[in-house]
Amino acid sequence: MTLPRAPRPNESLPATATSTPFAPYRSRAMRALEEDIANLRDADCTVLILGETGTGKSVLARRIHALGARARGAFVDVNCAGLAIDFVESELFGHERGSFTGAYAPKNGLLDAANGGTLFLDEIGDMDLRVQAKVLKVLEEKRFRRMGSVQERTVDVRLVAATHADLLEAVATKSFRQDLYYRISTVTLTLPPLREREEDLLTIASHMYARLSGGRSVELSRDAVDKLLAHAWPGNLRELGNVLERAFLRRRGREIRAEDLNFDPVRRPPPRRSLESTPPPSRRALPPPLLANGASNASRHEIEKEHIRVALAAELGQVKATAERLGMSRSTLYAKLKRHGIDNARPSRGRRLVAESMAPPSSAK
Repeated sequence: MTLPRAPRPNESLPATATSTPFAPYRSRAMRALEEDIANLRDADCTVLILGETGTGKSVLARRIHALGARARGAFVDVNCAGLAIDFVESELFGHERGSFTGAYAPKNGLLDAANGGTLFLDEIGDMDLRVQAKVLKVLEEKRFRRMGSVQERTVDVRLVAATHADLLEAVATKSFRQDLYYRISTVTLTLPPLREREEDLLTIASHMYARLSGGRSVELSRDAVDKLLAHAWPGNLRELGNVLERAFLRRRGREIRAEDLNFDPVRRPPPRRSLESTPPPSRRALPPPLLANGASNASRHEIEKEHIRVALAAELGQVKATAERLGMSRSTLYAKLKRHGIDNARPSRGRRLVAESMAPPSSAK
């Protein structure tokens, strides 16, 4: 099977296959996400990116930076999960000489490096509570102190944060500050996992193989295509890239066969479209009393589904209006519609949903 042709540099693509910096895509959810990003061109607000590991959150953060007014400033990428707790504060805020053992000279922190640009805090859910309080002060007051200093320094940065964790659950367990959560989630974007956008998979494969082969044609056998589509892709784009590159090196001739595709035997794929693997629901889409009472994952799932269904009915099936009503982006709503199995494809869907929401429950016969 010949793969969809990968786009050439600066080529205009048809409406069904738009190119992003991390991969081409065809799915409606990703096209809606690109529209949401375009709406941030003139904004300087904080952005929270949700998504599983390997979906491309850091690349999306760079995309937001490159399209914004701070594009000429620095983009500083900090992985909060990769920094030891004892060094996070020093790395972010810098330190003065003698502030701790080994601090032989003053040092600027990453906030100084990002001044005038964008600070990207990846896996912010893993940040220590003490540091969270100081990050909140920076966002609200644009001031901070180096470790060991009494002098305040001013800074002008835009914060983009990302996480694969459920921050609402972290807030409920008091491992993440509620005030910081609301401060960083001015705009929330959700990157859907690869298994929820199968229509993108072969186009991404074409894009990757065009780079590996120098633009020469590479084909997938029918059984190889079936094997790719059947896999759950727990590692998302990162895993897909590794699998495709290994298959490219193992191939014979131009065609890649199913036996050339080897998945990681250690990693157990989650069930397709499982609740545990999906991004956390929007805070504004759920009733606060039920969340405060510690609703289970299953009940949260049903609550969210009902809220989306009722909101969609109230807006006569209009996705844009429904997303605004629920306080989420259209890409997030598209992902949730698919996750919950809510049909919004038929023209009469709005009237039908309104009728269903107003109808009394049927009695048992």
